[in-house]
Amino acid sequence: MKIDLNTKSILTIIAICLVWISISMTSSAFADRDVVDVNIVKVSDKYIGPAVPVVQK
Repeated sequence: MKIDLNTKSILTIIAICLVWISISMTSSAFADRDVVDVNIVKVSDKYIGPAVPVVQK
């Protein structure tokens, strides 16, 4: 089976786009991490104690 130039071109473009999407998603997933302040005060309508402050490094 012989693959023509158009098929090779389209498959190459698709491969390049997939690599670009993978790299851009990976780099943005690690760059956009923020610290979220979460204090659980009540579980099942029972208070579990005072809120603890979050210390950022």
